[in-house]
Amino acid sequence: MKLPSRCIFSLITLFSTLPGHAQTEADTVFTIDSGLEIYIDYGKLATVLTEFETKLEVGIAVQLSNRLAPNFQVGYGSLQPNTAFENSVYESTGYYGRFGVNYLLPFDNVNHFFAGLKYGISFYEDEGTYEISSEIFDTYRVSFGEQDLTADWFEIILGSEKKLRVENLSLGGQFALRILNTRSKFTPIDTYAIPGYGRTLDKTVPAINLYLKYRF
Repeated sequence: MKLPSRCIFSLITLFSTLPGHAQTEADTVFTIDSGLEIYIDYGKLATVLTEFETKLEVGIAVQLSNRLAPNFQVGYGSLQPNTAFENSVYESTGYYGRFGVNYLLPFDNVNHFFAGLKYGISFYEDEGTYEISSEIFDTYRVSFGEQDLTADWFEIILGSEKKLRVENLSLGGQFALRILNTRSKFTPIDTYAIPGYGRTLDKTVPAINLYLKYRF
């Protein structure tokens, strides 16, 4: 499975927050800042400036002193991929949620890694039109669409965070491997993209999240 170029670029951004020197746990007394956290995915927020998709996602987490962090995200997606189908206009719109738990892996008192597992579910609909052109006959246009669609999946998470100089603010990013569990299917034209999951071309898809987090 090949990663798209924008995913490779995002991975570079993701790990740009990591420190450039090694340090053992024996050399440092790590402080775990437990408490309630909220965050916004600024990578998705930037899509409102584009014409082919609009995504919004916010989340909440509780960092516990035992390094576990239960978390929940909710989001909205309106996807209009230009290459969904030939000679067509396609849009998939819906809401989704994810919940799971991360495990904190401190590097020092400014930077840390984490790993986690999540479960996601999406409620969405899609619609579109396609046309068949001919030099002899009039152009033939067909509309299609489905409502009340659902999908669910699992995610394996690897990420990092860095505390900013502004108190209680952190900048972070994570790489997710999403594994599709079930989804609505129909013919003759099936769903191309699921809000919160991504394209349905494969049962596993990579994803990047970049976020800003505030701790109370």
